[in-house]
Amino acid sequence: MAKKLELPVLLKDIISNYIVNYLTSSSNTSLGIENLVGENDNSGILVSPLNEFIKVVSAESNQSLIYSLDGSSRSFISSKGIISVASVVVSSTISPIFGVYPPISGFPELDLRKPFLALASSAHQSPLLPFFYSSEYVTTLSLDGSFFTSVNSPEEIETEIRTILETEALKKIPNDGSVILDGPLIPPLIFLRSKVRDDVLNLRLEAIRGRNVIGIVKRLDKSRLLISSLYKLSSKFMEKFRIDPRRYFSDESFILDLIKANLSPPYSPISLGSILRNIDNTPVYVNYLIYPLHPYVYKFAILRVESLSNDSRAIDQLSSLKFTKDGIPFVLAIADRTAKEITNAILKIVMTSLESMGLQASFYSKLEQVRI
Repeated sequence: MAKKLELPVLLKDIISNYIVNYLTSSSNTSLGIENLVGENDNSGILVSPLNEFIKVVSAESNQSLIYSLDGSSRSFISSKGIISVASVVVSSTISPIFGVYPPISGFPELDLRKPFLALASSAHQSPLLPFFYSSEYVTTLSLDGSFFTSVNSPEEIETEIRTILETEALKKIPNDGSVILDGPLIPPLIFLRSKVRDDVLNLRLEAIRGRNVIGIVKRLDKSRLLISSLYKLSSKFMEKFRIDPRRYFSDESFILDLIKANLSPPYSPISLGSILRNIDNTPVYVNYLIYPLHPYVYKFAILRVESLSNDSRAIDQLSSLKFTKDGIPFVLAIADRTAKEITNAILKIVMTSLESMGLQASFYSKLEQVRI
């Protein structure tokens, strides 16, 4: 078994041997942004009859094993370039922390051996041989073989390294339970160039096929998938549920009014759907879980639940979980919070070390530092 490295020791080596030399060295290879892709926000098709659109959820009495996976990423920006860091955490219903990456003392480690730190130098200097500054923990290259440079946005670099870590972590989870992903099952990856996006999506699809993997979207205040999928059925829908989906600008506001018009206390968990979407030639089934935070109070957790199969057990499993006061399953909240804490800690170490060496942060990164 390989010797386990402590994160502070690993970061000290990375900062001294890679970051400082690389960012003060050179790269004249620039990347265009003309091939960035937009989010595929196409509507879906309602595949359940209208009289089965609202269903009461039967929470599983014997809670099955559920894993939750979430990643986090941040960036440090200076005149020399961009440093992006990412982390990933897996939690479960039987173990609060199943594994983390990069390795942290006191936590089980996900043995990923993938870069969690990306370097993008300023794009107006002389050529550089990238293999002088590469390791299993640090990358200077995108998946398509091109250099990361400051022409790339921090969001683009972060999205690539974070999504790869999340996908590799998914492969490390035993196939003995369901897996919850924080975010869409097939992420839109709107910041990535088309070639890189295709490569990342292929890796994600390989990892989720044949497994019970569920994507959860927590924020629906800007989503219009549900209401756009009901447009053609607006007249029949209004006749049955006394509410017109065409009048709303977001799924969240529509769902809240739908509850008010059709349900009364005591509230029970319900689901809406199913909706079938086709994302990159992959059928994805979408349901909505409405979980009351109190049976007599008009306050709900509203989650969009995505999976590759039209199976109600995914909703049943989720409704059996404990929720935070913010309406997030505890198992997912633990992964989310821990990943953010790890990323913030790494970024703070990197920023403090580099600034002590005279590499000053940009105004953007100084604002980021205030948030840490």
